[in-house]
Amino acid sequence: MEKRIVKTGIYTFIVSFFLLFALKPRSWNTTDVNGMTSSVIIPYPEFFFTITRYSIIISIVAIIVMYFIQRFNKVKE
Repeated sequence: MEKRIVKTGIYTFIVSFFLLFALKPRSWNTTDVNGMTSSVIIPYPEFFFTITRYSIIISIVAIIVMYFIQRFNKVKE
């Protein structure tokens, strides 16, 4: 049971990190009240900390879900 939970945590972290790195935009445009448009770019260190934080949260949720699935299957048998 522990092996499956650890593998779930590790693989979920790696996959979510790379997906967030590929899909999360690092820059976007904002428009103020006067109609002026400006571009906002997140620096790389802040970007990596952000996607690492999101990956850790996703991994913790996946570990909790996997724990309850394993517990439910154990009780069912």
